[in-house]
Amino acid sequence: MKVEPETIIKTEDGVRVSVSDWDDGGAWLHLQGRNGSMSAVLTRDEAQRLVAGLQAILNAEVAA
Repeated sequence: MKVEPETIIKTEDGVRVSVSDWDDGGAWLHLQGRNGSMSAVLTRDEAQRLVAGLQAILNAEVAA
């Protein structure tokens, strides 16, 4: 049986952010708040670019 990795984060603003694997190495991203929800399927390349963007933002914050 395949175990699907999933990460769920509940933000201070009350938004639930979850991510799990999708098909051939992609990722499924889901945002849920009080007024609605939205999801997106990311290719492996898109998911890696998103992670790189988040890391760049966090690294810049530490350097400031």
